[in-house]
Amino acid sequence: MRMRLGRWLLAAALLVTVVVAFGQAGNFLSSPAQRPEHADLMVVLGGDVGDRSLTAARLYRQGLATRILLTGVEGRPSEVREHYQNWRAQVLMKAGVPQDAILFDSVSANSMEEAVNARRLMEQKGWRSVIVVSDPHHMRRLSWAWGRVFTESGLKFRLVATSPDWWKPGRWWLDEKSAQAVITEHIKLVYYLAVK
Repeated sequence: MRMRLGRWLLAAALLVTVVVAFGQAGNFLSSPAQRPEHADLMVVLGGDVGDRSLTAARLYRQGLATRILLTGVEGRPSEVREHYQNWRAQVLMKAGVPQDAILFDSVSANSMEEAVNARRLMEQKGWRSVIVVSDPHHMRRLSWAWGRVFTESGLKFRLVATSPDWWKPGRWWLDEKSAQAVITEHIKLVYYLAVK
């Protein structure tokens, strides 16, 4: 009897843990996001559908950075990355960012390369701090990648999340786009932790 009760309690505790973890999966991904602070550079990561560029333009207008680095779209040929960056630059300029404040990274093909190349540029220019703009569900993986690349560099990075209408971190399973983002990002996070 006592053994059965112990097993039942263990099973109940495991079930509660799984339910809580499931419910918090979106919050877990987005929780490393930080409030923006003034920085030498702002990096707007690839994969943008417009939210990242608009967020960067707003931060620029607030005086939080004087330079914006646009990175390429992941997994695409370099010829495509250039055109992809051009429309994003147009969005920034239309929102009040001068053309000479926009820089381009057309060689990065993934999140880790974006961090490596941003660090290299910062070291070349003597810049010490960067704001990294991406979507909320990317924050956990970016925290790991940028933290790993910037370790012992003396450089600082702050992760700033966009605010897309579809992102529902506490109810991610009720929205198809949020659900896809959470599931895909957890798979990418496991891959990064295992392989990178």
